[in-house]
Amino acid sequence: MKKKIIIDLDVVTIGVWKKADPRKEESLKFMTRVKAKEFEVIMLSSTLNLLDKWKYTELSKVIRDFYVENTDLFLDEIEIFEFLNKQKINSAVIIDTLLKKGIKREDILLILACVTTNADYLVTLNRRHLKNNADLINSVLTYYKLRRIKVVHPNEI
Repeated sequence: MKKKIIIDLDVVTIGVWKKADPRKEESLKFMTRVKAKEFEVIMLSSTLNLLDKWKYTELSKVIRDFYVENTDLFLDEIEIFEFLNKQKINSAVIIDTLLKKGIKREDILLILACVTTNADYLVTLNRRHLKNNADLINSVLTYYKLRRIKVVHPNEI
C-alpha cells in the first residue's frame, strides 16, 4: 500500500528553483520518486491559489504543473473544517492555539490536512517552523484528541 503524503511547497520550490541550494539534490531525488507514483499525494487546493499570486510566474507554473500532474487528492480547506466540526473541535480555537505556539498559518493548514486525510507523512525541508516543532505540534493535536502526525524530510521516507 502506498504511503499517503502531503508535500510542503518548499520541497518542490527548492527542487525546481535554478538557484544553488544544498537541499536541491534531496528535493530532486524525492520528486523523482513522486513522479514514479511511489506515494499517494494529497494537496491543499489553497496552495495552488497561493502559486497564482507569485510574481515569479515561470517558477510558479513549473511548481503548479508538478502538483497537478502528481496529486491524487486535492483537499479544500472547507473539508478540513468539516472534519474538525465532526470531531466537535472548533477550528478557530485549534488554529489560534497553534498560532500562539508560533506555528505559521499556512503550516497549520498542512498539519490539519494531514490529520483530516490520515496522511502518513508531512514532507518538508522546513526545519524551523515544522520539523523542529513536531513535538509541540503533536502535543496540541493530542490535547484536542486528534491523531499525531509525522513530519519528515524527503530523505527520511
